[in-house]
Amino acid sequence: MIISPAHNIARLAGTLAHADTGIGNSKLYFYATTQPGGGADPGGDPLVVVILGKPCGVISNGVLTLSQADPSGDLITNGGAALWARHVNGNGDWMTDGSVSDSAGTGDFKLSGTTGTMLYAGGRALIGVCTLA
Repeated sequence: MIISPAHNIARLAGTLAHADTGIGNSKLYFYATTQPGGGADPGGDPLVVVILGKPCGVISNGVLTLSQADPSGDLITNGGAALWARHVNGNGDWMTDGSVSDSAGTGDFKLSGTTGTMLYAGGRALIGVCTLA
């Protein structure tokens, strides 16, 4: 299916509006567990919860780019290799799950400042460029 640029912008605007729904901020939860089916129990505690800004991103040239609320990163509470991440909206409702890689990889969610996806408790996590097109 090929959609028009105008349709794509409307779709991205809807995604952005849904992500910012609620009084809280949209969040990304990074896990070291096996990725479950969409929205299912993650099977463990997150390594880190990345809090996105509000609005959680900007749309430019047909691409939605997510932005982290704290440019210095979010505290990593549990160490381990991040395998997948979950995006929830400001109400905590599931939006999407996806793979994780470092900034050079092909993951749906990318961590910057590291080779691989190992996160160390007490450190800070920074998302790399995280876009939806």
